[in-house]
Amino acid sequence: MDDTLLQFIRHLRHHGVAISPAETLDAMRVVSTVGYSDPKLLHDGLASCLAKTVDEHSQFSECFDLFFFGHSNIHSADNHSDNQTSPKNSAQPSTQNGNETAENASNNEDTASAQGDAQGQGEEGGQGVGGSGAGQQKNDVLNEVIRAAAEAGLDNIQYRTQRGVYRRKILNALKDDTTLKEIQRLQDAGDDHKAQVLSQLREHQISAIKELIDRQLLLNNDSAIKQLRDATLQDTSLSAMEHYHRERLPPLIRKLAKKLAARHSQRHKRSRQGKLDLGKTLRRNMAYGGIPFHRFWKSTHKDKSDIFILCDISGSVSAWSRVLLLFVQALSDVLPSTRCFVFCGKSIEVSDLFKAYPADEAMAIIQDKHGLGSSDYGQALTTFWEQIESKLTRRSCVIILGDGRGNGGDTGIDALRKIYHRAKLVLWFNPESHHSWNTGDSEIRRYQSASHYVAECGSLRKLERLLDQLLTLIR
Repeated sequence: MDDTLLQFIRHLRHHGVAISPAETLDAMRVVSTVGYSDPKLLHDGLASCLAKTVDEHSQFSECFDLFFFGHSNIHSADNHSDNQTSPKNSAQPSTQNGNETAENASNNEDTASAQGDAQGQGEEGGQGVGGSGAGQQKNDVLNEVIRAAAEAGLDNIQYRTQRGVYRRKILNALKDDTTLKEIQRLQDAGDDHKAQVLSQLREHQISAIKELIDRQLLLNNDSAIKQLRDATLQDTSLSAMEHYHRERLPPLIRKLAKKLAARHSQRHKRSRQGKLDLGKTLRRNMAYGGIPFHRFWKSTHKDKSDIFILCDISGSVSAWSRVLLLFVQALSDVLPSTRCFVFCGKSIEVSDLFKAYPADEAMAIIQDKHGLGSSDYGQALTTFWEQIESKLTRRSCVIILGDGRGNGGDTGIDALRKIYHRAKLVLWFNPESHHSWNTGDSEIRRYQSASHYVAECGSLRKLERLLDQLLTLIR
């Protein structure tokens, strides 16, 4: 098993990139083919099988740059060395380079570490710390540091205050005490040149350790910060969000919708199979002593529901309508036939816009064309009923999102009652907090009498929960 690749995949999952076992096997085949020597080729190869969406591609690139930061230098030196191995073998932090260094260390009496041995060889070749041997020695040092960091469990670092602890752990794994003693011994013996070279290599180690710790800390904390931010955004009322945070909602909505779709897709597959017909199964398997070699199922046919969505896009609640419509479009694979309407005055169907444009672009067009003015619920509900009357059946589900504040005008309650008596479900999602209902010009209590369910949807988590319940009801 390739520990380096598996560690990278663990980081991707930690950053929200879903990777299946089959995709992990594909990634292993990519690495076995292209190796680690060419970072760009490795990036493109792994991205082709691990990143499936635009958001995942962006996250993949960030993690790749942080995780494989020093590997290109290592591989470049390996490819130009006299004892060159195949790229995919020379690139592994814990493979051949480390073994060769350890073997050389055991054969050299003047040093007590792999770094000292590498310098001894450089000096005998007349190169000292300069020339082509120096670059190889530095990369050997980095290789050893990466291997020692894995041994020290650097993956688990979470806080900046832990940097000193992990620095000491990595130095211990590199036998730093032995290196210091060797430097002192060489100085006492009057061999200042070797002592200086060994000190320089130790400084390279410490510098590589610092950079590795900082990058690992950034890699781990970046994921933790994103998870905390996503959790906070889900629980925060949209009315309290700044514009900057609202712009970060679409990727989060797609992520939540994907999880919701996967959950209900599995439920749907199980429900289509039906329940086991025990009597028929036993009768048909009497010839086998009652052992159920052949199973028979009670399948039930359900007519699909139609969903009609009406959203208020006036200034007071337009942000919530945008979130609901984005959520619905992201759930298109598991939702039945859905028609979307928006209103400030008359209701206007916008289903074709979502078919012609990406969801974000369609929402921008809708807001520009139809998002001006104050809410007129009387006109909106009346025209909405006229548009869907011929299509509304006992299998239909109607969702209305609005605060129910009609500015003292006609409420349109008669049209809503007609919809209520014809449809299977009428759900009203109100973005205002419950204690604000029926205050001022709010008519939500009247609308509640002509709805099967009225619920608060002030945050992303509440809206997700409502859609989860809706999918359960219509399945």
